[in-house]
Amino acid sequence: MNDTTPNLDPRNTSMKSQEKRINKLKQVLERLSRGKIVQNRQLKTVLGTEGYARYLDDCHVQEQLREMLGDKPKEIIEYERRLKAATFSYNKADSKSVKGQHKTAHKMFNYTDGLFERLAEYLSENIAGHGTLETWFDRTVETTPENSFGLDPDSFPKIITSRSLNNKGGGYLVNKRTIREVKVDAVQRVLEELTAPEQETVVDTTDQMARFKRLRQLSGD
Repeated sequence: MNDTTPNLDPRNTSMKSQEKRINKLKQVLERLSRGKIVQNRQLKTVLGTEGYARYLDDCHVQEQLREMLGDKPKEIIEYERRLKAATFSYNKADSKSVKGQHKTAHKMFNYTDGLFERLAEYLSENIAGHGTLETWFDRTVETTPENSFGLDPDSFPKIITSRSLNNKGGGYLVNKRTIREVKVDAVQRVLEELTAPEQETVVDTTDQMARFKRLRQLSGD
């Protein structure tokens, strides 16, 4: 007579449940990759309690970062003002040079050189060496003789919130992400945790047999 008793092994049930969750996570990741909207309530279901809590923490960090970027220190505001003035003067001088007005351009470039020299001094005296201020720039602020700035706009670091095409996007912007990117990271993290191969446990059979013999001796067998 055939045994028709269903397989109720809890390990099989757990594996099937995990496979189902992995498939749902992949579906959510695919939707996010295509730019589709995934509501937080759906994320909460597939991420689980711990994964969703990490996601909310990441969202909070991004909110704090955006608030901070909207509140520039006075030193950064002053640097930005000086760079804007020097850049405007440089572009005017360059325009005169292109039009063939070389004498006027030469005078304007001399004036512009002074603006950039004072800008370099301001950067060196008020910002360089202050970590919380340096992170507002798109690149490392180096004011050593070997890394002196040129007398043109492209030679100077940009504020990370600048829309300049030469903005290299360093500083605080390294950690700035969109909400969609935060969701993608959260889903990928849980997927990696669920699909990572389990660490194999190496069993020392010699030690195991020795312990077994000691147990038999203690039991008087």
